[in-house]
Amino acid sequence: MLRHLSVLLCATLVSFCVAAADTYDAATNVLSIPLVKVGDSLYQDVKVTVGSVVSVGAGPNPDTFDTYNASKGQLSIPVVNVGGTLYYDVVITLGTISSVGPSCLIDSTCSKVGTPEIKGVLPGDGRVSVMFNFMGGKITGLLSNTKFVQATTYTAICTSSNGGVTGSSQTSLEYAAGLANLTNPLVVSGLTNGKSYSCAVTAAASGAYPATSKSSSDTTPNTGSMNSAGVLSGTVNTAHTQAYPSYASYCNYINQSATGLPAPAAVSFYSTSGSLTSGTSESTLSCTSSERTVSGNAIPDHKASEFFTSGLTGYTSSPYFSGNPNSIGAKAVSKTVPLTGAISSLYVKGVNGFDTEACYNYTSTTEPSKDANTKWTSGAKGWSSGPLRCTWVAYFAYMNNSVKVEVGTAETYTSTGVTYKVSGKNIYQDVGLDPSNAHNQPTMSPGSSQKFYGYYHVHGMPEGHIARLGKGNSTMTLIGFAVDGFPIYARYGYTNPSSTSGGVTVMKSNYRLRTTAELSAAGYSSRPSASIAPYGTFEQDWVFDATSTSSSKGHLDACNGRYGVTPESPTVSVYHYFITDAYPHVPRCVFGTPAAWGNDGSAN
Repeated sequence: MLRHLSVLLCATLVSFCVAAADTYDAATNVLSIPLVKVGDSLYQDVKVTVGSVVSVGAGPNPDTFDTYNASKGQLSIPVVNVGGTLYYDVVITLGTISSVGPSCLIDSTCSKVGTPEIKGVLPGDGRVSVMFNFMGGKITGLLSNTKFVQATTYTAICTSSNGGVTGSSQTSLEYAAGLANLTNPLVVSGLTNGKSYSCAVTAAASGAYPATSKSSSDTTPNTGSMNSAGVLSGTVNTAHTQAYPSYASYCNYINQSATGLPAPAAVSFYSTSGSLTSGTSESTLSCTSSERTVSGNAIPDHKASEFFTSGLTGYTSSPYFSGNPNSIGAKAVSKTVPLTGAISSLYVKGVNGFDTEACYNYTSTTEPSKDANTKWTSGAKGWSSGPLRCTWVAYFAYMNNSVKVEVGTAETYTSTGVTYKVSGKNIYQDVGLDPSNAHNQPTMSPGSSQKFYGYYHVHGMPEGHIARLGKGNSTMTLIGFAVDGFPIYARYGYTNPSSTSGGVTVMKSNYRLRTTAELSAAGYSSRPSASIAPYGTFEQDWVFDATSTSSSKGHLDACNGRYGVTPESPTVSVYHYFITDAYPHVPRCVFGTPAAWGNDGSAN
């Protein structure tokens, strides 16, 4: 029995996989166990024969290893693969022990990962977005215990207390291999609408003892729009779609009373005079013959509040808080963009609806210095010295609710004269994003209670705004207009860019991480070690590459846009942008002519 393992092995620490499932071979009756906890020890690569099956559960759980109960003679298995079918929460008795790999003592020789803290959960259609503090490289470096290591896998599991189907989501294999950025929040899909869910996040790493967060507050996913209490209604909001069938209809749009939408959620914020108050989002879209203007107060139209004082402090009462010390402040917004965007004459539409070139053509070997992170560095390709094919912007857009979509962050890292720009969504530094991938910087003076407050803005998928629009989960949803006047959509686009008949799919960018050689060739060899700032931390780590094999499944051009039909233009292809779950999240450039405020600082 496994109770004998403690005397069979010495406590030596080696690398082992903590996230793999057990495997059962029915022909030999052998169960292969990647990792099992026995008392105070962890054992790797254990093979046993199965005595009997005691019980089988219904769904995934956050445990990342088996547990042996010596007093009962039972082994609890989180997940086991039997001929390609996964079974969860399996309890068995054992036959014989065939082999046992290395081990470590949990309290002494085992490495550990930091315990993640859930910063917020946000419900959607059959889904919950789980935002967590990921204990990245910078935070791990502050831990005094040298046994701490950076997690390579994060798993969010949402379980229902009243009969809903359990769901889970895990960071990608590319992230575990150091090839892609962390997806945070983790979106747990396949949940039962109308049921109550609580979520937890487990962090794991090879050769380390995993850690699981405290469970979140309950939340309820449901199809439809969000009401003032932050709860989603029971039906998809078709009235809103019918009321705004075209881009022209967004010339008479009032956010707080738009057809088919509930009233915006009440939000606590500081007024323009610095007084703490409560109110709702206010926003209007209006047009002239040549321009479209968004006006409003920059307050989110969904559940939000002031943030915590430390990115390392977990939430205490609300599931919507995050790790940012600054409160939300109102600001008068009036931003004008072209009514109809004009695409660059150098833009060449490819067969997949997106430009297969970067912002420069290839003729020379010298890489342009301006925002070089957006250019190809693949193979023997060179760079043109000709005109820009797109324009980089500091401020990309305002959404329909007058909330700003911002490209960069204030966080930077300087090494040997090179300034590296920290991505808003990264695994090095927690910039305090809430479940809507938004936060606010202290851009305004302290308020009446001496708290700093500032402009609420998004750096990624605006989950709260999407939920309020209530068009359903797998729907192409218009969220605003870019600085050059072209429309912006969230997450989904039509599978066939030329037709609405093929349904929608999640849009994927054509950005990938540079190789070490490419970073050096581009002048970025001075970046911090990946053990401190994992690849994907900085914007310079990324490159647009529409021709590489690894990026061939992407849908979008260098500015995260493409030509194609949309719900508001179902028969005529138009150029449009996307906010994506993966880098660049928010477009860094535009292929149209931007309004002046895109780079002149007046957006703040």
